[in-house]
Amino acid sequence: MALIETKNLSKNYHLGASVVHALASVNLTVARGEFVAICGPSGSGKTTLLNLMGVIDAADEGEMLFKGKDVSGLSDNHKTELRNNSIGFVFQKFNLIPVLTALENVMLPLQIQSISPGIAKTIAMDRLKQVGISDFAGHRPDKMSGGQQQRVAVARALVINPSLVIADEPTANLDSVTAKSIIDLMHDINRTQGTTFVFSTHDQRLLDRVQRKVILKDGRINGGENNG
Repeated sequence: MALIETKNLSKNYHLGASVVHALASVNLTVARGEFVAICGPSGSGKTTLLNLMGVIDAADEGEMLFKGKDVSGLSDNHKTELRNNSIGFVFQKFNLIPVLTALENVMLPLQIQSISPGIAKTIAMDRLKQVGISDFAGHRPDKMSGGQQQRVAVARALVINPSLVIADEPTANLDSVTAKSIIDLMHDINRTQGTTFVFSTHDQRLLDRVQRKVILKDGRINGGENNG
């Protein structure tokens, strides 16, 4: 069953008198439980497509269906509610809040849901243990390595038990050993929990592990392939 379906999705950006066609009539289906990468050269529209899938941005034309429902016309409040309850995000630069500890960063999405601090702390600690970083629960981001910060970011993305995790270049700033451990972690979560992962990446280490690659070029799907 499809978790995400895009129908003739288009997005343009206006830069002065110029128009940049970031996406042009993209049709794509992502099934529940997939581990899929969006790949292509810089400027091909990968991040734009992820932002539309994550309901961060809105298309100019077409439909974006999440669990069979077109979310294009939702109000900002309803889009925020959808993200808070169903979609986790992992970013290339981690996007942790620097004044908060690892535990507090992971608790934050639960607190936004008005879950009590005690319950939020218990759930967040469980997620930190799952990603192997519970010993650093009291550390702020500037006291952690890049790999440790990315593990916190993964825990934060997973803390709401999302249907979908959107990951934009999640291994780009990591060394080979750390990148492999992060990829192994996300792959294991996908396999054991059925969480759907959609990546934007240039990283061959990650491309070798996904089930399917979708290739973008100049804002259009230019092919794809399944890994054996």
